[in-house]
Amino acid sequence: MKNENLNKLMTILLAISGAAILVGAIFKLQHYPHGESIIWGGFVAHFCLSSIELNRLRKIITKTEPTDYEHTNR
Repeated sequence: MKNENLNKLMTILLAISGAAILVGAIFKLQHYPHGESIIWGGFVAHFCLSSIELNRLRKIITKTEPTDYEHTNR
């Protein structure tokens, strides 16, 4: 249950950061104020969230991979 909630939260946060990038790009194209700031905020948020997600997935993969010891005994 905890993993499901965390997966949903990460998906929502990544979608919000992607939306911020798109909104910032539209603002910049329309020459509205603060468009560049919104784009950079979205990029930074997306980078940080992606780094956290990759680290979390790396831990899951190392838990599920068999060790070298298991490979040699077959």
